[in-house]
Amino acid sequence: MTPDVVAPSYFLAAGLLLLAGLVKSARPDATAQALLDAGSPGSRTLARGVGCVEIAAALWAVVAPARGGALALAAVYLAFAAFLGYVLRAHPEAGSCGCAGAKAVPPSRLHLALDVVAGTAGLAYAALAGPSFGAWMSSLGWTAVPILAGGALAGWLAVVAVTEAPIAFRSWERPAHAHEHEPHGHDHAVADRQLAASGIVAGDASLWPGTKPGSP
Repeated sequence: MTPDVVAPSYFLAAGLLLLAGLVKSARPDATAQALLDAGSPGSRTLARGVGCVEIAAALWAVVAPARGGALALAAVYLAFAAFLGYVLRAHPEAGSCGCAGAKAVPPSRLHLALDVVAGTAGLAYAALAGPSFGAWMSSLGWTAVPILAGGALAGWLAVVAVTEAPIAFRSWERPAHAHEHEPHGHDHAVADRQLAASGIVAGDASLWPGTKPGSP
């Protein structure tokens, strides 16, 4: 395996991490709430701190991957994967993972899997001692243009998958207590049959509060 094989996914992961860090720094409320929902200390200051760590790791990964940047990228993504795994297991009702700024994004196995893939790409790029983003782009020549376009599209699809797919999936799930309403309908039907057997039908005066049977 050569660095060119891993580079597209590696630098895509770095770009998404940079974007996530900028979003957290600008809009830290959702991240702070996600930390609180997971039972961890949460505040705007801490959320902005997480965003700053992401920005620093992403820039380091782009500029000097062979000098620790790739390992930093892998460490951040695998830490996110561990956090998501914990939330999914211990707090599955959590409303957001805090990764998309003000938008509430429910934690999902898809997001967990993508974090693991990104972390693995970081480890692989570190093992291959891959070049920096600038050096890699220079080595591609004119083919850098379609590769950049493809990376932008892949990044957009990844963002949509993480932010929209879990919400859409949850909206299709049957409410957890939906079955509790079914017996009530059954109980009403049984009650109607029992009343009918006693000569009382729907609209009977005896069913109205304050009305005596037989009164007009």
